[in-house]
Amino acid sequence: MRSRFNNVVNARDVPEEDYSEPSGRYQVGGREIAEAVGARDLGYSVSFVAPGSRSYPFHFHHGEEEAFYVLEGRGLLRQGDGEGEEELIELGPGDVVAFPAGTGIAHQFLNEGDVPFTYLAISNKVYSDVAEFPDSDKVLIRSTRLIARRSPRLDYFDGEL
Repeated sequence: MRSRFNNVVNARDVPEEDYSEPSGRYQVGGREIAEAVGARDLGYSVSFVAPGSRSYPFHFHHGEEEAFYVLEGRGLLRQGDGEGEEELIELGPGDVVAFPAGTGIAHQFLNEGDVPFTYLAISNKVYSDVAEFPDSDKVLIRSTRLIARRSPRLDYFDGEL
């Protein structure tokens, strides 16, 4: 750290984490900048999507707001709200994308290029956030780390005595 307050760091000095999954479909890593400087209410990281891969599963948040600033490389933003046609939007350095909480706009980055797609990801930390994954019909309850399928739907009193 370059400050006695431990609030200044060069992103290149923060260790890179690997969040890839075994199939290779999601090859993504990042540098958790917020953790390195002791952030409390905001999360921010520099994320990398490998060539020929995608970021995270297509998802949206009910409580967490996200913003992305493209640093290097070119990528595609896949986004949709389940009502109209999905969009694929080309992104490059300097582009900014925002996803306010509760909009139901699912999103995912794809890298069809031959160099890493690098962006700054920023979000508020909402420990009670719920995220939905339209492609797989899953729901994540962050506070308990519970991931469940939306179907079949249960009645409120199902299984109660």
